[in-house]
Amino acid sequence: MVGDAIRGIDLHVHLPTEEWLCGCVGPYLPSVERYFGVRPQPHDVPELEAIYEAAGLVGVLLGWDAERATGRPALDNDELAATCAASGGRFIGFGSVDPGRSDAVERVRRFPELGLRGVKLHPSFQEFDPASEAVEPFFDAIAEAGLIVLTHAGMSGMGAGEPGGQGLRLDLARPLALDPVAARHPEMRIVLAHVGWPWHLEALAMALHKSNVYLDISGWRYRYLPDEVQREMRRRLSRQFCFGTDYPMFEPTACLEELGRLELPEEIERRVLLENASELLGLG
Repeated sequence: MVGDAIRGIDLHVHLPTEEWLCGCVGPYLPSVERYFGVRPQPHDVPELEAIYEAAGLVGVLLGWDAERATGRPALDNDELAATCAASGGRFIGFGSVDPGRSDAVERVRRFPELGLRGVKLHPSFQEFDPASEAVEPFFDAIAEAGLIVLTHAGMSGMGAGEPGGQGLRLDLARPLALDPVAARHPEMRIVLAHVGWPWHLEALAMALHKSNVYLDISGWRYRYLPDEVQREMRRRLSRQFCFGTDYPMFEPTACLEELGRLELPEEIERRVLLENASELLGLG
């Protein structure tokens, strides 16, 4: 088991395997390279585990299911769960289910028995509107299962700079689309990834209004986080921000260094890096 001396929790980690990078993401890799300035290379889980062990981090591994909308294969949630179970506590799993699947409710109800703690959603890739009445039964099932929702919010590096953004709609990932869900399910914890930029003010307002809404800072060089985000991280929302990298787009050690350069008060840095995610995940 992972020991007590954990430096932090990375709430946003993608599996850097060939299955995800080439299978799920494949056609979007050129846009990823253009947007992030790096073209991730596939590597296996033991190498990923070594990277996170060296950094002193626990990682939340995210599933992927956008097969219906993109034609690209999904990651198997059973395999994701098995990877996390075999990691000795180094990784925690958030599976993914496309809400448009006919058996979406049944799939998400299995997550607790698999040991998965949450659901990863990407409205742009999965082509669904979180505010639609059609997906209310799906979110009801998530709430009944006691799962956390971590959803992509805002800009997508995948598809960026391509004609039509490779068909991906940004409006579906607008943070405010999750506000009805957060209001309907006050016990459900919802994490808005990437602070929801360019609608980060919506994301901040939602978190200020609803204590069950969190924000992760993944997908950024933190020095470029908007001023309003950095201000609220230091003040009213210091208990609702969580560290995240968006690995393999960003390296964990580089993100830790970037976080240090923000010169947050020690207590607040510890909250963002470790305590908030620990509370969110029920790690004690």
